[in-house]
Amino acid sequence: KNNDVDTDELKNTSNEVIQNRSIFQRLLRCKPCEKNADKHNWENDETNVYWKYKAKEFYAKTQEGDKAQEKLDNLSKCSINMQKDIDILRKSLRHVSDRVLTSEKLLIDAQILLEKIHSIIKQEDKSLPVYQKFIHMLSRESPYIYTYEARFPVTERHIPWKASFDLYDPTVISLPKQHDCFQNSERLFVEADLAIEPSVTTTTDITIRLTDYKWNQFVESQLPDGKKIIIDRTTWIATSEDKTSLVYRLDNQLSIPLNPMGRTGVRGRGALIRWGPNKSIMTVITRWKKHHDQFVVIDGQRILETLVFKDKYTNGWKLPEAKILGIESPHGAICRSFHELAFKDSDSEHRFSFEESDMIKYFESFARASLSTFEPTGFESHMVYRGYIDDLRNTDNAWVEAEIWNFHYDSNMPFPNLRQDDVAIWKDVTNNSRGFLIQISILREIARIHQAFFE
Repeated sequence: KNNDVDTDELKNTSNEVIQNRSIFQRLLRCKPCEKNADKHNWENDETNVYWKYKAKEFYAKTQEGDKAQEKLDNLSKCSINMQKDIDILRKSLRHVSDRVLTSEKLLIDAQILLEKIHSIIKQEDKSLPVYQKFIHMLSRESPYIYTYEARFPVTERHIPWKASFDLYDPTVISLPKQHDCFQNSERLFVEADLAIEPSVTTTTDITIRLTDYKWNQFVESQLPDGKKIIIDRTTWIATSEDKTSLVYRLDNQLSIPLNPMGRTGVRGRGALIRWGPNKSIMTVITRWKKHHDQFVVIDGQRILETLVFKDKYTNGWKLPEAKILGIESPHGAICRSFHELAFKDSDSEHRFSFEESDMIKYFESFARASLSTFEPTGFESHMVYRGYIDDLRNTDNAWVEAEIWNFHYDSNMPFPNLRQDDVAIWKDVTNNSRGFLIQISILREIARIHQAFFE
């Protein structure tokens, strides 16, 4: 019975639920509810369409952005590749440019070499002319002496200053007074670099204003020890018309001297002591070459020998020379310098006041008497040349000038007390005399004076 009662109650409850659902469904089916439901569904549909549109729009924009980024990436890659190609082309162009410059330099060097050969051929069997007795060849030798600096290549047609040369850009070299190319006695006189300090130049001992240089004049000054010094800034280079000394030009910007003979490929003072002319007295001491007491003869002509001394800085051979510094007479300076070189004697007996005649007497004193007759041997003296010297040290602003003397002895045994340490030797005066720094034309002139073999 109890079970029946429970079953009846459950049935009644189910019926109530069904009835309640049925009532709820009827309520929903009422028109107001249906309208609200339709409205809600429509709104949902509209919202979905909007967000779908926005989603599509966002997707489309994302796709466009991706495509744009892809294009940018491609462009960037193209730009990088183009930059790489440009770098490769630039490198190739640099190589081509370097090769062109190298080829141009080789052509210029070849042209300069041909000019040297031509000048050597042209001067054969010709006496030294009165004016311009040089070949501007050593003054263009590269690299510059005592350095590894190359000279700017200058061909013969570009040597004169009047010749236009827009590309001319030589290096500047002015070696300091501490450099080994200067002797201790010369360092006091080495002038400062005017190209660097154009207003006032200062050395350890002397301060000189640029306006006090007085180019093309004799300048009197005083050393710290009170000694008077006379600096000769005139030139020995003579004009071709009236044989008077010319006046060298000055650089328009720096007001420093310009080499009267033209461009050299180097600016500055170089390895020389002074700006402008650096004057010296040079001697060519000669004798006849003998072998077993017989003159050496080639093609019917005797051979000359000249006395030269080893240069401890270049290991080459140089002629006796004295720089004119202004503290002693030029002719006394060459006698003193030769005495020191030949006999290692620093006795300054060879005087500050020597004149030209005193110098000639000094060298004549070495002409030995014959052992059999006790008569003096033959002696000759000639001033061979005075003027510009084609020298390895020359620059656009400083150059070498010299008065060259030849002292000739008939005996082959002058100078009995000559040093024996291989610093002083006799060398043949021939066209192959490359051991010392003097242009071949001077040696040819000396051989011509004595009618000696030269070729």
